[in-house]
Amino acid sequence: MRYGYFDNQNREYVIERPDIPVSWTNYLGVKDMCTVISHNAGGYSFYKTPQYHRITRFRQNGIPLDRPGHYVYLRDDETGDYWSISWQPVGKSLSIAKYICRHGLSYSKFICDYNNIHAEQWLFIPLDDAVEIWDVRVKNTGISRRKLSIFTYAEFSYHHIEIDNQNLQMSLYASGSSYKDGIIEYDFFYIPDMYHFFASNFEPDSFDCVRDIFIGNYRTETNPIAVEKGMCSNSEDLTGNHCASLHKRFVLEPGEETRFIFMLGVGDRNKGREIKEKYSKFENVDNSFYELKKYWDDKLSVFQCTTPHEGLNTMINIWNLYQAETCVVWSRFASFIEVGGRTGLGFRDTAQDAMSIPHTNPQKCKQRIIELLKAQTSEGYGLHLFEPEWFEEQESSKPKFKSPTIVPKPKKDSIIHGIEDACSDDALWLIPTISEYIKETGEIEFLDMIIPFADKGQASVYEHMKRIIDFTAKHVGPHGIAKGLRADWNDCLNLGSGESAMVSMLHYWAVQSFIEIARYLGKTEDVEKYSALAENIKRICNDVLWDGRWYLRGITANGLKIGSNESEEGKIYLESNAWAVVSGVADYERGISAMDAVYEYLFSKYGLHLLHPPYSKPNDEIGFVTRVYKGIKENGAIFSHANTWAWVAECKLGRGSRAMELYNALLPYNQNDIIEIREAEPYSYCQFVYGKYHKSFGRARHPWLTGTAGWAYHAVTHWILGIRPTIDGLIIDPCIPSSWDKFEVIRKFRGATYKITVLNPNRVEKGVKYITLNGKDLEKNFVPVQPKGSINEVIVVMG
Repeated sequence: MRYGYFDNQNREYVIERPDIPVSWTNYLGVKDMCTVISHNAGGYSFYKTPQYHRITRFRQNGIPLDRPGHYVYLRDDETGDYWSISWQPVGKSLSIAKYICRHGLSYSKFICDYNNIHAEQWLFIPLDDAVEIWDVRVKNTGISRRKLSIFTYAEFSYHHIEIDNQNLQMSLYASGSSYKDGIIEYDFFYIPDMYHFFASNFEPDSFDCVRDIFIGNYRTETNPIAVEKGMCSNSEDLTGNHCASLHKRFVLEPGEETRFIFMLGVGDRNKGREIKEKYSKFENVDNSFYELKKYWDDKLSVFQCTTPHEGLNTMINIWNLYQAETCVVWSRFASFIEVGGRTGLGFRDTAQDAMSIPHTNPQKCKQRIIELLKAQTSEGYGLHLFEPEWFEEQESSKPKFKSPTIVPKPKKDSIIHGIEDACSDDALWLIPTISEYIKETGEIEFLDMIIPFADKGQASVYEHMKRIIDFTAKHVGPHGIAKGLRADWNDCLNLGSGESAMVSMLHYWAVQSFIEIARYLGKTEDVEKYSALAENIKRICNDVLWDGRWYLRGITANGLKIGSNESEEGKIYLESNAWAVVSGVADYERGISAMDAVYEYLFSKYGLHLLHPPYSKPNDEIGFVTRVYKGIKENGAIFSHANTWAWVAECKLGRGSRAMELYNALLPYNQNDIIEIREAEPYSYCQFVYGKYHKSFGRARHPWLTGTAGWAYHAVTHWILGIRPTIDGLIIDPCIPSSWDKFEVIRKFRGATYKITVLNPNRVEKGVKYITLNGKDLEKNFVPVQPKGSINEVIVVMG
């Protein structure tokens, strides 16, 4: 069953049927203000943090689906009939009304045709203003003159989301609303200088600031009393629940169109006046929308591919990068799944996300790296979840009073947790991310930057990297494998002083990245020291973890093997076997054996399962994974993030057709026509897909904010298409299906443009026969950095 299609020309996903089983969301905003919006205009806005500066309210996991939202109602003032431009909340029958949603890059358009009225509501947040623009156009497509009314609705939230949800004795009596000069101001009385506003480009005929008066008792957003009766009540109050509704009557002659602009923003009424004046001019709205489109055009132009695989082209050229950038900017805690009850940065998540976008967002990548380094302890481990503000210098001026809703500022000794609460993998991800940033930008001097540790002291970035490596080297178990600590990447494997195969493999991978940098810097002693460490890690992994056909996942503190053929449940895991190859721990023969076993036991038409068979008996020695339902999340689901590592592993083994088979199984694009199974968005990777051990096999859940996005993009661009930056240039080393005879890539790198054509006349899967740069032969599959502003033709012949 299909609900929409990809419009690649406009870089939009077009939803033609709004009655989707679940909400399909989009993200508006790329800087400080963000709106998470559904295909039915349900959702919420926040400023910088969804936990401490919420703007509009949202009832998560509620009935009806995704309420409330950012709605526009239209009313026929002659008949009393009314509807919303988005299908919900009014929900006119789809047999008499047509609704379309176009989710674009940081904007969404809602389009409605009903009763000879064509209406559109465009939502977006300008690059440089903390305001959400509602650009509404209404056209009379009939032959009769129409008398109409327009109403807006958004429900304001108390700024602190936990108090909004849990402490009504405070939130209901600490905020107020007022109307003046065409602007609704929402005031947080306890918090100086915190206001929100709602304005328009016209003088309203009526307004409502109080939710319960606009909606009416025993009603919902579907049938608000104000819209039903055709007039707001001009309500204001200093307590209660507040909303933003502006009402305007207008007349449209046949064929006539009119346009309204609404503005939902951060600031007081004075700021509202400034924004109202600016965006009441249509040219300013149009210019801001154009600048937003150009922002994404510029980003996407850094890497564009044309391959025989239309789904890959669509995802890599548009949606995969868009999702990866969204994860970097908004982290993990603002979605319809994580709705702001906690916030901050997860160490491992942020490090991996940042690794995927240094070419399109180097400033944000560098910012995230620095924030992570500041959250690294002097001993070398990272703080698993932290607020970057904890480590920023405090302003000298203190507030005059302590508000009961002030954002908490914890004491340092309460946030620097000990090793027992550290996740053993967290900091290791940061080393390849730093390496990737330096390779992309050439900013080798970044390694000399002095950055403080979270607990005490400071050191160069280079020294920070050494501390991370040394920490893992120090904390190993009795077999010499890295300790699992609180958890490794798999949060449900709680091994404590047990040993994690995956962490030892990550350790080897991180050491290799560090050695490459040390060698470039000419630090011979470090190269020798850490090369010896790497060889020792590799030897121990192969001596201890090889199980005859594949690699173990770990060993508990009591010596129980996890992921062994001897195990009754959890015989084989995806992570350790993929990482044995990705890291380079496994030689070719063992790599082939391990990945063949992964394919045999874990592959399905929707992707690779995380383990087989799932656990049915709780065993706390192994961890919480044994207490999860079979086929769900870590216990035998298709965990998307880990699938991407298998794509890289197959490319490293030279098996391009196998890598593509695995890629295709998980690819959301390929599931556009089976939404009755998938349910979730076909333009977004999800955290997991229900495994074959569950009756809902194939259902995808938790879209958007998943490490899958960055790793999927990295795996395709760096390993399948094979274009990887180095400190001195670009490596071009594709691993593709034998069915491909050609593909092309435009890659911008350090100010130069590379037009790369890869030819595969002999239909091989890996191997470069020769390569030319601007007509001249190169010795290896390596293209040195070319002058800024230059346009370069690169021909690669595989063989």
